This record gives sequence, C-alpha cells and structure tokens, in this order.
Amino acid sequence: MTDGHEEKTGFWTEAGIWIAVLALLAGWGFLIWQWGVFGLYLPAAILVPIIMVVLVWISRG
Repeated sequence: MTDGHEEKTGFWTEAGIWIAVLALLAGWGFLIWQWGVFGLYLPAAILVPIIMVVLVWISRG
C-alpha cells in the first residue's frame, strides 16, 4: 500500500524544511545573544507590517 508521496525532488524535501527551520531558530538565537530582550521581540516587530499587508490583501479577496 502506497500513499503516493514517494517522489522527493527539489529543495523542499523534509530535510530542506528542517534546515530552514533550524536556520531561522539559529538566526533568532543570534539576535537574542546580540541584543538581549530586544532581539527576542525583534522578529515580531518586523513581522507586524508584513502581516498587516497580508491581512489587507486577504480582505480584498
């Protein structure tokens, strides 16, 4: 019995996703190490305008 997910090609394999997640966490850890508490909140502060644009884009249909 197969599930139809045998083919794994390109960067976005399971390993690629884990590498991307670990790179993001390592970058966040560097921000916390470099700037302390400000580095902890920096990703959230950066994502606020991006998420606002996405929400407006979604609401326009």
